[in-house]
Amino acid sequence: MKYIYLILALTGLSFLQASAQTARPLSGTVIDSTKLTLPGSSVKYKDELGDSTVTSTDVNGKFTFPAVKGNKITLTISSIGYQGIIKHYTIPADGKAVALDPIVLKSSVRQLGAVTIVGVNPVVFKEDTVQYSVSAYKVRENAPIEDVIKKIPGIDVDKDGNVTAQGKQVTKVRVNGKDFFGGDVQSATKNLPADVIESVQIVDDYGDQANLTGIKTGEPNKILNFTIRKDKNYGYFGQATAGDGRDLLPKEADADVKNENRYVGLLNIFKFKGDQQIALLGSINNTNVNTFSYGTPTTGGGGGGFGGGGGGRGNALRGGNNGSTTNANGITNAHSIGLNFRDQWGKALSVYGSYSFTDNTTFTNSTVIQKNNSLDASTSNQQSQTTSNPTNHRFNFNLEWKPDTLNYLKVTPTFTYAGSDVSSVDNVISQRTNQSGQPFTNLAYTSTSTTNSVSPNYGLTGFYNRRFKNSKRNLNIGFSASTGYTYQFDNPIYNYTAGAGTAPANQVTYTDSKNHSYGVNGSYLEPIGKVSFLELNYALNYSFTSSDKEADTAYALDPTRYHRYDLLSNRYQYTFTTNRFGLNYRIIEKKYNVTLGIGGQPAKLDGVNLFTNVRTSISTFNVIPAASFNYMFSRSQALRFNYNGASNQPTFDQLQPVIDFTNALYPVQGNPNLKPEFSNNLSLRYNAFSFQTGNIFFINANYTQTDHKIVQNVVFYPARFTAATLAANPDLKKYQNTNLVQYLNADGYYTYGANVLYSKPWKERRYTLIFGSGISYTNNVGYTQTVDSLNNTSPLAKNIAKTLTVTPQLRFRVNINDVIDAEAFSRLSLNKIDNTLLTAGTQNTNIRSLDLGVNGKNYVWKDWTFSYDYTKTLNYGYDSKLNVKNPNIFNAYVERRFLKDYRGTLRLAMYDIFNENTGFSVTNTGSIVTQTNVNRLGRYALLTFTYRLQKFAGKAPSNPERGFRGGDRPGGGPPGGGMGGPPPGGGPM
Repeated sequence: MKYIYLILALTGLSFLQASAQTARPLSGTVIDSTKLTLPGSSVKYKDELGDSTVTSTDVNGKFTFPAVKGNKITLTISSIGYQGIIKHYTIPADGKAVALDPIVLKSSVRQLGAVTIVGVNPVVFKEDTVQYSVSAYKVRENAPIEDVIKKIPGIDVDKDGNVTAQGKQVTKVRVNGKDFFGGDVQSATKNLPADVIESVQIVDDYGDQANLTGIKTGEPNKILNFTIRKDKNYGYFGQATAGDGRDLLPKEADADVKNENRYVGLLNIFKFKGDQQIALLGSINNTNVNTFSYGTPTTGGGGGGFGGGGGGRGNALRGGNNGSTTNANGITNAHSIGLNFRDQWGKALSVYGSYSFTDNTTFTNSTVIQKNNSLDASTSNQQSQTTSNPTNHRFNFNLEWKPDTLNYLKVTPTFTYAGSDVSSVDNVISQRTNQSGQPFTNLAYTSTSTTNSVSPNYGLTGFYNRRFKNSKRNLNIGFSASTGYTYQFDNPIYNYTAGAGTAPANQVTYTDSKNHSYGVNGSYLEPIGKVSFLELNYALNYSFTSSDKEADTAYALDPTRYHRYDLLSNRYQYTFTTNRFGLNYRIIEKKYNVTLGIGGQPAKLDGVNLFTNVRTSISTFNVIPAASFNYMFSRSQALRFNYNGASNQPTFDQLQPVIDFTNALYPVQGNPNLKPEFSNNLSLRYNAFSFQTGNIFFINANYTQTDHKIVQNVVFYPARFTAATLAANPDLKKYQNTNLVQYLNADGYYTYGANVLYSKPWKERRYTLIFGSGISYTNNVGYTQTVDSLNNTSPLAKNIAKTLTVTPQLRFRVNINDVIDAEAFSRLSLNKIDNTLLTAGTQNTNIRSLDLGVNGKNYVWKDWTFSYDYTKTLNYGYDSKLNVKNPNIFNAYVERRFLKDYRGTLRLAMYDIFNENTGFSVTNTGSIVTQTNVNRLGRYALLTFTYRLQKFAGKAPSNPERGFRGGDRPGGGPPGGGMGGPPPGGGPM
């Protein structure tokens, strides 16, 4: 009996002790091995009393259990992409709050078939960077990184592979912080395999100087940076594709779209050996795809990184165009090859560069309608057939020298060469409205023209940064130099069928132009407190441009010798010099930074016509304030504001005073008295991401106001002058029936816009709903004048062209790995143009289009893929003469993987099955509204076979004889990892 009493007594004491325990808060932080906090981690609590509960870490990786009673507790922590861990704790029974030491999770790598998935947080916000984890947007093995980019909210990829991020065009691409193929965007997005990419970063890039010092001025460029998984830094990847097909067009098809064979041949080879990375891309096809683009020359970069896989333009896996109908105008035969190289030479010198070459032939058939907002209303209809053969070479090489943590030097030589042979046939009819409001034909002609040109360009840029020891002082100096030449031959021949002839019937012109530019800049950074800095900066830029143009109007009569026609010939040159100096003040705190600055820029433009010896000199001075504010609410929420001013010099064509009659209907005459433009730019961006729900929200707004905007003044000459007027002014004869385009400076130009996007995923991102919209408004300025039959010129008539564009869209994605990857979408485009100057025969423009469609891939029987891409477009508001239709664009393919490790892929594809692919567009300059209908590649079938080989290792193999030589740094990757690029530590951070 006494034992029973003893047991009861002990039980009572235990109960009293438990009851006496006081609930207290328990908190902690979950981090990874790099001390980065892990938001959204799951933390499960359990104690010896049997109590248990589960919570998640907040945006700062912290968790809290507000009322725990146990003394012996167990925490189970897990996070996507990290190894789970169980931690046991014994905490004091004193009732005080408990703060645990940080809990460290290790990264987890899991093999799923042939795909390595490294899990990290799906989105991370930094000051100028939004980083997306590739593993959060699953695609099938061997898919190009473009397939991932298409799934990322806030990034759009059109059917030609052009990338837009947060409403702004992406201008450059990097791999591990180094330019890939000179920064060529599509060479990377179409060819880098998603399997080897760890993250996709959208970066607001202010240049090398800003990256080193942290002081950012000017308007940033949007660039893509891909970081490579460390387990893919050693190995090789190679693939080849061959394809054959045929147009499937109706028998009545025009000669320019006759049934031809379609072919594609692609070869991609990539080798990775730690810091050494080599990529070779080659392509031949007549399916309107290009491996490289040369629209915007890039400077100061090239190479760096590596490639693999395939996609879209030049995509071996996609048979040439990613399973979609290309939006490229015309029909192109494309030939290209390129080499990209990157290596580390010793501890201090990093080198990277690239060479690329293209040789294309494009046939274009277009209908163009131009309406002039004028006092004497006119409309021109033009049918054109053009064959062009552009040839491009691009070479750049970068040397980055970093002997220690204090010094950094980068030197980049570049060379580009652009050649072009163009021939075209045009049929033009110009109509005007008489005093009774009836249209009549005042000019009609047929023309054939030939143009040949070559443009070599040489450049050199350099940048040196010095960080002073034991201080935050910083000095940097940059320089640039370039020289370029253009040699061009033009021979337009006109056959006038109505109205008096304007341009000479047979004109030959030779143009010899050159441009030399030099620049130097520097800045000095001085700390004035623990978190504040002053920066003094200066920049000098000088450019010299000259053009010798000689016209021969009697070539058809006597081709044995040259006859210079002085009225159409010209020798003009000008120099443009700017000096910019400024002072910036910056505060850098953990959660925010502020920059305030003021600068001044005197500019001088000197020009001289060497035929007449008439000189012009324009001097301006602009005060350039600068301001930026960045606030990081958390790792998932950020606000950014930026203001800057910038000047823009006139182009040579806008300055040279001699009339260019290459286009008989729209001759052009420059204005040597033009002032440089000056624009004020403001931008605002807010980003938010929820680690708990995965919701993403972006909003971007911008405003630009431009002083001395260079605008057109269109002078309309009558169909005929009186005999007395022509006798007194014989030169007027060549102006009859023309719309002479001149240039003026004008105030009143401004534009603003905004982009908003909301993305909501659920069911572990299997389903995603995305809403986005863009809106832009432009207040453009243009002028018109009319010359009457007596040679009297009317006063300037000002037209304000108000262009409003709204583009809402709704997308729904389904992504179930190895089952389906599909998207349904709707896009509405509203383009409304109102002109304040309207006369008889002119009207405002209101063009709308609605796209409804679905695209995707279904994976069946493990090795089969069925792909489909359908879009129905409804167009409204175009001119009836353009014969604009409402096309159904439908593409589909079936694909079979086979051989060991899926090395082989066989695909049968059909493009534009309904044969309705045509391009339509509208533009507005303030004086002229242009609507265009242009041909595109029509229906065809293509059968392709792709074979690939690959081998990767996470570190240098221990046996050099098995494929790799020794001497590589274990683990691979660029020194410092991450984005690479210029060394850290140079700035105030």
